[in-house]
Amino acid sequence: MILWTMTQNKALLKTHPAGEPGNLGFGGEGGSQSLDTFAGKVQIRWVPDGAVSTLGLLPFFTEFLKTSGLFAAFVADCPLEYASSNAPHKRDVLGTILLSVLAGHNRYAHI
Repeated sequence: MILWTMTQNKALLKTHPAGEPGNLGFGGEGGSQSLDTFAGKVQIRWVPDGAVSTLGLLPFFTEFLKTSGLFAAFVADCPLEYASSNAPHKRDVLGTILLSVLAGHNRYAHI
């Protein structure tokens, strides 16, 4: 971007461009993006006029946990064991706790 001075006709070069680039990398305005999560493929659609999102950036974090293998390692390293035949799977319990913490719950009653 070139900026002209008022006193001289010399061009000054700006270091940073004015403003931020548009929705580069996010499918453009109203575009969609496919993410690979534990539940399968999820389509994310960007709404240009939307002020907030129900999920926020949680689908991207979920894809990161799956792709990196961190959640699988977390489940494998956890010493939690249930002996009852009616008990939930360790993965389900740890996933519920992780989502609860990410949602901001700080008491067991909120889970």
